[in-house]
Amino acid sequence: MDKLKKANNQICADAGGKYCPCHLAYSGDCIKCSLIQGCRTCDCKWQGVCIYNQLQHSKNVSVNERKEVLCQIIETKEVENNTFWIKIQVPKYLTNDLCSPGAYVLLKSKDKDNQIFNTPISVMDVDLEKGILEVVIKPVGIKTKSIISFDEVWVKAPYFNGIFGIKEIKTNSHANCVVVLNGLSQVNSINVIKRLLRNHNRVEVFINNKASVLDVVIDKIINLGVNIQSIDLYEDKDFLIDYIRRNNVEFVYSGGSARFSKSIMELVDSVDENIKLAISNNNLICCGEGICGACAININGQKVKTCKAQVDSREYLKTI
Repeated sequence: MDKLKKANNQICADAGGKYCPCHLAYSGDCIKCSLIQGCRTCDCKWQGVCIYNQLQHSKNVSVNERKEVLCQIIETKEVENNTFWIKIQVPKYLTNDLCSPGAYVLLKSKDKDNQIFNTPISVMDVDLEKGILEVVIKPVGIKTKSIISFDEVWVKAPYFNGIFGIKEIKTNSHANCVVVLNGLSQVNSINVIKRLLRNHNRVEVFINNKASVLDVVIDKIINLGVNIQSIDLYEDKDFLIDYIRRNNVEFVYSGGSARFSKSIMELVDSVDENIKLAISNNNLICCGEGICGACAININGQKVKTCKAQVDSREYLKTI
């Protein structure tokens, strides 16, 4: 690498947190810090705890890794054909982190020892008082099929990059916001809506009735006091455009596939390209630590590890 070349100034979801510095920092591949990457000058524009200094002070200390915990499954309910709502008793030290928008966990069947069986699952909801994690699983392969067969499951957590545009969700306040949902990605909307409401935003939810609609998600949204409109988001595109325009919407979250979110982006941009946009991260994730490379994509000539690195939603969708 050219030591004088500026590092890619990507945003890492773990930067400055309890799991930083991580294995990537120790190997010289830190997503955030230009000095760790081998550059001669600091170009990270990071205003938190200096990752480089943290690394220098912890070189003789083991990396603080996320731990696997065997947790009790306290309820499993089929909410749709081959789609299961699962409640898991988790240690309370995890619950606050799992309330973060974009939080996800790695689950592994009780009978599996090897970490290759870990599968990323979005957090749907968390009961802070009782320490209960709620997820929705659609068993489709060897990693997920056996999870629902046991009364315990291995949980490795917390992970934070299940959404692109987390900063926009956390910082947006006192504004009109729209949440658009499609398919199984609707499950990660609860933490998004809760954060937007906490920041005194007004939230309206639109859900595509031509895809799967989970009553358990709908009920939770209604209980938050948020209005939901069930529409055909393709047939009623003009209706949604008119709503965004008339209500001066400043922020839109799209929870759906990448192609669905691209359609929403184009719809939003037809009103105003300055409207903030966040989308669910549906890239392939295996290790969650930026090591295996399964999640890596190319954006503007830069390699981005999407299990950890935040990217601009619009820049990402333009690659689809």
